[in-house]
Amino acid sequence: MSRREARALIWERCEALIRELTEASFQAATLPHPPLELPDFPAIQPENSEKLVEQAVGIFLLDRAGFNHRLSSIVDDKIPDYVRRNIDPEKLREKWTSENSEMISEALIFKMSSDWLSSALDESSPDTDRWYLGVSLLIGLSLNGSYVAREEGFHILASISMARPPRIQTPKSSGPHHLAWNPANETQPDEVPHPSGVLAASIILDTISGNRVSNSQILPYWLESLTVSRKLSMHLNVPNRLMTLLNQRDYTNSKMVVKSAIQLISEYPQESQDLLTLASKHHDSETRRELASLLQRISSDDTQLALRLMEGLLQDEDSDTRVLATTFLSSLVRYDITTFTLKASEVLQKGDERMTQRIVDASMREYLSMNPLDEDSLLSYAWISSGESSKSRLVGLIMQQLEVTEEGFKRSCRRIFESSNEEYYDLKKRILRRDSSLDYLMPL
Repeated sequence: MSRREARALIWERCEALIRELTEASFQAATLPHPPLELPDFPAIQPENSEKLVEQAVGIFLLDRAGFNHRLSSIVDDKIPDYVRRNIDPEKLREKWTSENSEMISEALIFKMSSDWLSSALDESSPDTDRWYLGVSLLIGLSLNGSYVAREEGFHILASISMARPPRIQTPKSSGPHHLAWNPANETQPDEVPHPSGVLAASIILDTISGNRVSNSQILPYWLESLTVSRKLSMHLNVPNRLMTLLNQRDYTNSKMVVKSAIQLISEYPQESQDLLTLASKHHDSETRRELASLLQRISSDDTQLALRLMEGLLQDEDSDTRVLATTFLSSLVRYDITTFTLKASEVLQKGDERMTQRIVDASMREYLSMNPLDEDSLLSYAWISSGESSKSRLVGLIMQQLEVTEEGFKRSCRRIFESSNEEYYDLKKRILRRDSSLDYLMPL
């Protein structure tokens, strides 16, 4: 396919997308009012979708140079290295462009939206007509669950909240780590969200939350990104939006809600605790697994919360969730030996082979290095509840215990014998197979 044909294919697809996305966003909800407008030239809300569609298509068709520039920029940015290294890169470039025309078209529409919103958020001369065009494309892409909207749409949403053109970064504060820093000249940048911008961003979030596709494929990713900004989280009501998602019975992306809730712990401790507690009892096992896998991360912000969540997850009906929670339990041996021994003793006595194996593999060696006598009988509990995969490792640990303390070794053997003769003789057989000279220590 020639360059002209590939370019024409994307040109036609972009026009069709503009019509489709603009119509969809207009029908979904009332478009938000622009954050900025000149007093002498107030914004005029579009009366119908047809007028808005024709205006957007008309600007697109008249700006062929802008289309070519955006297309070249996107292709250069996204084209894989193997295309550039090919013996005939131009031919393969055109083939790749044609095969990825849908992705490229969406990226090009997103760039158009960003450019139009930049004009609308220009404080000196805001273009309110461009606002309605740009925001309708952003909302339309989101309603379609577009990948580019998911990955890059948040940055535009944040810019709208601040009533600042996209890609315009706030100057970073200097500090003592800079050689030329002078505290007398220090100024703090104004990062307070714009009231009208916050209202517009809230309407956008409300709109995409009302659509099944964007509610699961776009909204949770944007909310996660918003959690890094305390002020935006507060003004856009992020904790409550996350709670709403988690309470939806048929919601399919609760794992992202868990990640977002964890990032809120430092700024919104009560709200994040409520979210994570609800997640620990969620009907979706994938959500509970995600939470269990992130207990270590939660512990870095709130150890007590992580321990409370672990208590429930260790009792979960899902085996994978229990094992993941046991992984966090095993990590406690390094900095909370008391809690570890107490909870590990309970887990090992349940007889769950997978949970036992995780404790044996991840923490038993460290536990014995700190407590070679094993006063809490973890070795004997572990042996009784272990399957074949763990017993080989346990035999090695018990023999290493003998190298440190003969008394501890004898205690472990005696406890196992008192619990089960069969398990004791299995242990004895395995030990003597490795070192027959130890027979005198195991006379029974």
